[in-house]
Amino acid sequence: MAYMSGNDSGTIDEGGSMGLKSLSSQYKIDGERQIVITEVTRMTGGMVCVAGLDIHSGAMIRPLQPDGRNWEQSKWVDKDYMVVGNILSLVPAAAGSSAYPHASEDYRVKTVRRLGTASNDDLYIACRDNSDSDADSVFDNQINDEKYVVAGTKCRSLGCIMVSHSKLKASVFYDKIQVSYRDSQGSWHNFPVTDLTAKSSKSLEEGAASLNERISMSSYFKPVALRLGLSRAWKGKNNEYNPMRCYVQLNGIIVSA
Repeated sequence: MAYMSGNDSGTIDEGGSMGLKSLSSQYKIDGERQIVITEVTRMTGGMVCVAGLDIHSGAMIRPLQPDGRNWEQSKWVDKDYMVVGNILSLVPAAAGSSAYPHASEDYRVKTVRRLGTASNDDLYIACRDNSDSDADSVFDNQINDEKYVVAGTKCRSLGCIMVSHSKLKASVFYDKIQVSYRDSQGSWHNFPVTDLTAKSSKSLEEGAASLNERISMSSYFKPVALRLGLSRAWKGKNNEYNPMRCYVQLNGIIVSA
């Protein structure tokens, strides 16, 4: 895997934010794909999963290493490459096979270049302008019991919804951090959190508190962007799920100051 740094200190600030329109006008490299990172999530074994918006098409992309693996946190996050808001340019590797629903966004790459960092306003607007009305819509109306999508379903596995900060609350439930809210139809949604920042806290309680603090920083008039994703296929603790299930999770939040 090659990685290079282009404009390490390049922060976008034009005085007027326009989301992807602003970013796409500044970053384009033929033969490569440019994304703004929208979420970084904790995985096992010191690895992270990274995803972002293609700044030219608005499509969600989940970059993977050439062999299909995710990314070492110590190399890619701690060295400030794969951080929410960063602009990356990706050189494609040979296409590999992935199972749906994740195959909708999986994208193998052989070179990663960091071009700069989006302003928080541009990042927020990009998320808002490419959001769906609800979680069901994000996953093409394939959610079962408001919790999971059947493994192998041909639908999206990443997306975003906008929710008023006054409705959101992070808490600890059954040894997991979750963010909950009640929608306009009266249904409760409880999303387990995989956000790297929250999961890196010293305790679950501190992780939930950090999320509540971030939520509280949101502008009163602007909803919070909830970055949603699907877990990899899970067969259950006792192999009870056949077919396997991909559970809805909260990959991160983006707030507008």
